[in-house]
Amino acid sequence: MRIGFIALLLVCLTLPSWSEALADPGTRAERVSRASSVDEGYGAVVISIRSELYLEDTLGVFFLREGGSITNDDDVIRFERRQGFLSFGNDTLGFKVRAFQLRAGTYRLVAHGVSCPKIPAEEERCLVDFNGLGGAQEISRPSRGYHQIAPTFEVNAGSVTYAGDFILTARNTIEWAELPVEEVERTRRRFSRMPNAPEPIIPGEFRLKYGLNARSLDDDWNRRY
Repeated sequence: MRIGFIALLLVCLTLPSWSEALADPGTRAERVSRASSVDEGYGAVVISIRSELYLEDTLGVFFLREGGSITNDDDVIRFERRQGFLSFGNDTLGFKVRAFQLRAGTYRLVAHGVSCPKIPAEEERCLVDFNGLGGAQEISRPSRGYHQIAPTFEVNAGSVTYAGDFILTARNTIEWAELPVEEVERTRRRFSRMPNAPEPIIPGEFRLKYGLNARSLDDDWNRRY
């Protein structure tokens, strides 16, 4: 049976957000608006996070700084994407290009997760105990931990890194694509005085190979990831 608007509204009104009940692992990336906003010792990273899946809660995409530990939140950067507050459809497949400041270093994709109380380990999925209208149940969330061979990007102090487009696909994987020129043009002008850092390194298995389709809540309701 398809989930109707009234049922969805009741769920939203009567149940707390999972993000309110769970601590967010990692450190949320800090946005910057222009080159002059970047602190000394930091570089700017231009990135887009998208999702083909309907996001019932905030998606976190996690990158580990080289030399750091996944158990130390200061070493793990979290980029986020969520549904629009007034959106009843999937509005997360559209581009959302943003700039952030990060400490200099090399960052590797280590995991993605929705409502996860911790960063998933390699090939691990996130299971959450949830008290719904039908009682307590264990549900799986879109999530996966990645091995050592994964996308990386370099951040140089005083430089700008164009990291690209990272997309959560219906395959429950983060895949990468280049950002269209028109999507980064406005951001590029605001950081034009900063030299470019090296291009990201993207293993072939992470490059987007298939077309994308925005999935609905109906598509993914009670799905096992």
